[in-house]
Amino acid sequence: MLKIGLETVFIYSYFRIVNFNDPEGAHVLKFTMIYGPSGVGKESVARELAKRKNWRLFPQHLAFDISCAVIGFGNDGFEAYQRQTCIEAFQTLIDNNTNGLVFTFCYVHPASNYFINGLLEMLERNDISPNFIRLSCTYDEHVCRVIDERRKNTNKIQSKEYLDNYLDKFDFSTDIPKVKTFHLDNTGMSIQATAAEIERYLATTTEKSLLS
Repeated sequence: MLKIGLETVFIYSYFRIVNFNDPEGAHVLKFTMIYGPSGVGKESVARELAKRKNWRLFPQHLAFDISCAVIGFGNDGFEAYQRQTCIEAFQTLIDNNTNGLVFTFCYVHPASNYFINGLLEMLERNDISPNFIRLSCTYDEHVCRVIDERRKNTNKIQSKEYLDNYLDKFDFSTDIPKVKTFHLDNTGMSIQATAAEIERYLATTTEKSLLS
């Protein structure tokens, strides 16, 4: 049984607001991860994709913010707590016959492999074949996006200087190991066009899976 705590209440409240799912007749959760550095449009695209597919949306920052509040960023046990928060939430969605889930994640090589290994183990236990999308854009577009006025009053990167330090410090250029990744450079693309492109890719993977 999932232990009721701060993370459960927070995530449940969020899902009541961002709920694009109709669980009627659903049996196997369809899992799509959109990953890449902060500022490339992951959450905006994921929100649009979830709306189109009638799926749930789970941005990584939900678990990150909870872990910061409970454990404290950088303290021992932070990564384990963040991973467990996500996995327990995902398992609950699976147990509730949720139709699909879009998860956004900032994959940093190799630091994020601890999280990824736990995630892949959970998906395998539930016979779920995930899809992975790496979102990117040109540097100039990246800068324009992070300084956009719509990012004000959030905890997200909001300056060129912070972005430069962020990109220099972490490796976002490496794919998640041992999985197939669909690369999508969405430079000059709208949120809707990017989500539509991902939707087309997912349709092709589903078709191939049915034919195999």
